[in-house]
Amino acid sequence: MSFLVNITSWWSSYYGNHQLVSVFIHFLHLAGLVLGAGTALFADRQVLRAARLGPPEREAVLMILDRAHPYVVSWFIVVGSTGILMMAADTSTFLSSILYWIKMAMVVFLLANGLTMLFAERRARRLGVSAGWPRLVTISTISVILWLVTLFLGTLLTVAA
Repeated sequence: MSFLVNITSWWSSYYGNHQLVSVFIHFLHLAGLVLGAGTALFADRQVLRAARLGPPEREAVLMILDRAHPYVVSWFIVVGSTGILMMAADTSTFLSSILYWIKMAMVVFLLANGLTMLFAERRARRLGVSAGWPRLVTISTISVILWLVTLFLGTLLTVAA
């Protein structure tokens, strides 16, 4: 870990001595969460709502999901990049924190769930929305839980770190 502390010391110093940089990175991180997670949660909500509806409405939701993915992925990249910058500003604190690693595990689960969602969407298009919808509902439910737990852990990490 001392190796990482050494190679990030310049960034830590810069980040700590330039409040505008720190504020801007935090802003981008939060904006990415609001816009990316907000879009994902909206799409998940549409999937859950469509569980009570028929095939035409479900087809429309598949189109919403298809349009949402690039947007969510783009903002996820912003969140990941700014998260790395914030972690690099205090590597000794974050890398030794169990809470940080639990949050990172949740991020990995979010990514895996997103990929699973893509495969489930393709399956629903191939088999028909009626056959593929139960899986989409399960994945969307997991997505909502993962986004909220990850947000909670990130908030807790700002207090605990």
